[in-house]
Amino acid sequence: MGLLSKDIRSLDDLLIQGLGELLYTERRIAKTLSLMSGKASDAALRREIEQCRAAAVGNIAKIEEVCRRRDCSPRVLESPAIDGIFISEEELAGEIEDCHVLDIAIAGAVQAAAAYTAARYATLMGRLSGLGRPDCGRLLQAGLLHHQRAADTMRLLADQRLNERALRRGGRGSVPVAIAS
Repeated sequence: MGLLSKDIRSLDDLLIQGLGELLYTERRIAKTLSLMSGKASDAALRREIEQCRAAAVGNIAKIEEVCRRRDCSPRVLESPAIDGIFISEEELAGEIEDCHVLDIAIAGAVQAAAAYTAARYATLMGRLSGLGRPDCGRLLQAGLLHHQRAADTMRLLADQRLNERALRRGGRGSVPVAIAS
């Protein structure tokens, strides 16, 4: 038995646990992105973060619909992985003074959260298919596609806009010096 979950004896139990973790993940994303949006200085980054936050709210409803269709009520289970991504961002943000460098860190955290969450969606869609419920898997497909697009968008935004702004403002910082042994 895990610390935060009950014993898993079947694929159905594993699916229910995964749905509970996904609910937690989407709720955490929605809450944390609201905070990140307020820290971002770049208008395009703020817009993308707000779109991701709104999509997370919609994704929660779809996960809950899958639960209704499966006649299950998963416990919302903490996800140490998503918590770790956002805790790391919060700690890093506290160390960054330049707002343009902070934008890059925020975009990276959103990209990491989106990539992780997309993988969780793909996994659960496979489990639903294995349990003979591709209809429920199709409900989750929008969440998978949203997170895949969000990860790509954040990478492109950093590559095409944020990195250049930070470098123009002197955000390159000092060059590390190799230490001879």
